[in-house]
Amino acid sequence: MNNHRNSSYFNKPKGIFFLMIWMTIIPWLSTLTITYVVLAEEDWIRTFTLSSWLYFFIISIFSMGLAITPTTFISLLGGYFLGVKAVLPVVISYQLASLVGFFLAQRMDNNARHWIQKRFPKSASIFDNVEKQPWLTTFLARISPALPFGLMNVVLAISGVRLAPFIFGGLIGMLPRTLLFIWIGSQASFLIEALETKDHLVWLIVLSGIGIFGLYKLLKPKP
Repeated sequence: MNNHRNSSYFNKPKGIFFLMIWMTIIPWLSTLTITYVVLAEEDWIRTFTLSSWLYFFIISIFSMGLAITPTTFISLLGGYFLGVKAVLPVVISYQLASLVGFFLAQRMDNNARHWIQKRFPKSASIFDNVEKQPWLTTFLARISPALPFGLMNVVLAISGVRLAPFIFGGLIGMLPRTLLFIWIGSQASFLIEALETKDHLVWLIVLSGIGIFGLYKLLKPKP
């Protein structure tokens, strides 16, 4: 049985890289499809009951955790249809979705870190820096909307980040971008307006800059 497990494609390092590519590309393709459906069925969605929205967020847990839908898109939809009432269900869905991605990556990981370090020796110091600063690393990885949610689940999991900093550091990091996109959705008169607005561009650049520059300074290998 162990031999079968070790021979599985997704238990090889290349399986992790396939997963990372999936988690970068698929969410944006799904956004196009879901946007088309929502625009066509907006009147029907506005008739959703509490139980209907419960099903929606349960499905979104797995769609976000498996990197089928972007987290910011779910926030935008929640804000557009539910306003500020979307904050709690979106935050809870985010957290559960991150756990889905985290444990999935851990289950698939079979020495991916060792494989990376063997081929890219300088990466060892990056992994060491992650282990020394797991809370700050997770916070910075989450605060930037430019870093895909699903991809960061995989990267943080194979980097050895423990569960507590992954959950709570991620929660703090996700809150600014979550609240931003819920607010954008709640202010729009039409969904297409929320998707196309440029009013939030400055905040996206600021949050992305904080996350990416902070990670670079924190994790860059020492000379």
